[in-house]
Amino acid sequence: MVFSNVATALAVNSAFLQEIKDSNPDLWAAADQLRVVLGSGDDATAKLRRTTRLLDQIRDGLALQFSLEESYGYLTVGQPKCERESELATIAQSQHAPLYLSLCDLVERAEELQYRGVQPLQMNELVGQIYDFDRQWQAHEQIEADLIGQSF
Repeated sequence: MVFSNVATALAVNSAFLQEIKDSNPDLWAAADQLRVVLGSGDDATAKLRRTTRLLDQIRDGLALQFSLEESYGYLTVGQPKCERESELATIAQSQHAPLYLSLCDLVERAEELQYRGVQPLQMNELVGQIYDFDRQWQAHEQIEADLIGQSF
């Protein structure tokens, strides 16, 4: 019996990762629309209805985005060209599941508020949670943009 102890690292396929990001304009448009809705002065019911629809759209788009990134944007390699790049790739890839699950939780909370009836305090809490998610997602996207930029 032969045992092999081969260390592996993660690398970014920059061309595919950038292509994946460029091929999903509906996701980015929905995110931009959500930011506008959250900052609008609409009444709570109208804001919640639009927010729920956009969160649902973003969740579906992000599921596709992360799935494609996992399949084609990240590669397992035996020896990384750059240790720091490999570490950042590992960090970025490991953020996909927690980000997606956070978004699913936000969709569920928004749908529950719609079902039970929106209360201003609860809507404000939801908006704050969405802003927190958005900051985390943007930070994640910045890591991936940096990885793409370093590879070109």
